[in-house]
Amino acid sequence: MAEQPAVDSKGNLLLWNGEIFGGISVEESESDTKVLLELLSDCSSDAQITTLLSQVQGPWSVIYWQATRKTLWFGRDVFGRRSLLWHLPENHTEAFSLSSVQIKPWKYKEIPSVGIFKMTSTQKASGAQHTITLFPWKSAVWPGSLDAVQHGPELAVNLYAGEMPAEIVGFEMSSSITVPSQMPALNKCLPSADHSVPDLFPDQSYLDYLQKILEADSYLRTLSRQLTGVLLEAVKTRVFNQHIVEPSTVMTARKSPDHLSKAKDDKSCTNEATNDVMENGASCDSHVTFSARVAILFSGGIDSTVIAALADKCLPINEPIDLLNVAFELKPKNTGRKERQSKPPPEKKWDVPDRLTGYTALSELNPDRLWNFIEVNVTAEQLQEARSFHIQDLVYPLQTVLDDSIGCAVWFASRGSGILGNGPNKGANICSSARVILCGMGADEQLVGYSRHRVKYKEEGWLGLINEIEMEVTRISARNLGRDDRIITDHGKESRFPFLDERVVKFLSSLPLHVKADLNLPRGLGEKLLLRMSATELGLHQTAVLAKRAIQFGSRIAKLENNKEKATDICSRLTNMSLTDT
Repeated sequence: MAEQPAVDSKGNLLLWNGEIFGGISVEESESDTKVLLELLSDCSSDAQITTLLSQVQGPWSVIYWQATRKTLWFGRDVFGRRSLLWHLPENHTEAFSLSSVQIKPWKYKEIPSVGIFKMTSTQKASGAQHTITLFPWKSAVWPGSLDAVQHGPELAVNLYAGEMPAEIVGFEMSSSITVPSQMPALNKCLPSADHSVPDLFPDQSYLDYLQKILEADSYLRTLSRQLTGVLLEAVKTRVFNQHIVEPSTVMTARKSPDHLSKAKDDKSCTNEATNDVMENGASCDSHVTFSARVAILFSGGIDSTVIAALADKCLPINEPIDLLNVAFELKPKNTGRKERQSKPPPEKKWDVPDRLTGYTALSELNPDRLWNFIEVNVTAEQLQEARSFHIQDLVYPLQTVLDDSIGCAVWFASRGSGILGNGPNKGANICSSARVILCGMGADEQLVGYSRHRVKYKEEGWLGLINEIEMEVTRISARNLGRDDRIITDHGKESRFPFLDERVVKFLSSLPLHVKADLNLPRGLGEKLLLRMSATELGLHQTAVLAKRAIQFGSRIAKLENNKEKATDICSRLTNMSLTDT
């Protein structure tokens, strides 16, 4: 791992938070940071720099100071898999700032993954004036309006929704350079008039139905195996390319190159608040570890279980793999009278849906592998304390109820501190040593996994569903990946998303939607139909027919909070923090 910021003989500086999995040649013994800096140093024009960055396959955010031109370059990959925020000065006493997390007391916003940015500065009597030029990805759209970036409304409004003096920061769009994008166009081919799937008989099991399709339809069987193949390569790439990520590292740049540094944030980026004692265990520092280099956010759902089955095919059989399964304590059922509140027995306290499906899925995985099934059990008190002192700073600048629920669940799960639920050391306190965490994000957007997709299909048919999926994929960078990166990196770990591998996205986008899903079939079968066929052939017979369950419901974190809240509501638990509190 290269020291950051990386500096070359010309005085160019590079802060690189990413992985080069393809597109640019990097030898196994080489640092991708050093390779990228050398290539950037050879670039003398805007077109050369934007073309080079557009070739990178893998998650990234970048800050590059081009010393010879006194120009600052920055941006995120088209899927937004790495966090990068900016603070745009509201007056001449403030500095322009780029960071992976908020630096208090300033307000930040996530930089939209719509292209690559260049900033130049001019010193005037009143202070510095910055000009930010956007070089948009080809066919990029604004995540909110879905207007084409090159033809959208006011540029500054889309880039930064807030009051901002134009005399300090001005925006402009490059009219001569459009950057090639790793986001492929979606196949919008409608099914033929006679398209239909085989009938599902009343007494036929879902598994039997999937097996019959695989036997009878050679086209779908081929596509299923191709999907398994590209996913296998994506998982293999992500388990073998590893480096150690320092805990709570902040990628920061301010208005001059002297301020480019790898730094740690204040309280928002320390682990002092995280060493709380779990109810049935100790702090992470004092746990027993059974060394694994790969962990999986593991709910027992089809996405995470397929990833686990493929990781098993990649790693030597003597290497353990950690399965991180989070549960929030079940609250007593309120029957109307305090004396009649029904508390679950202690042994059932953590039997949330994801815990139960997690163990079911574990039973279908390779029995010759040492799987560390880590029960991450979280009480209401631990949730409130960790959120108040730590997690809310990492979720920022997102602030909805959904961001709160998912952010907290992912933070506790990715920490990996809990109880070993299986094997000869069952019941031991354990802290996952894995530095890479594989996550299933991106599957639902591409393979029609959300309940709202059924609503859209019922209302508008195939064409409406196709448009909905196109919207889901094109706006994915603005939803939650930056948040999850901030949360997982806080533990010194790195999130990796096999379903968002460029090859996987390209393959899935090339297929007509009706071979990936068919919502004429019931829930637990029609959505993500192609992936269910892949899971069936991998031997995941019970998992292949599980219906989608969101982490906030499967882990039961939503039950600990205000049940009347809507997912899109602004969450008071996130917004009660003071921006001036340090």
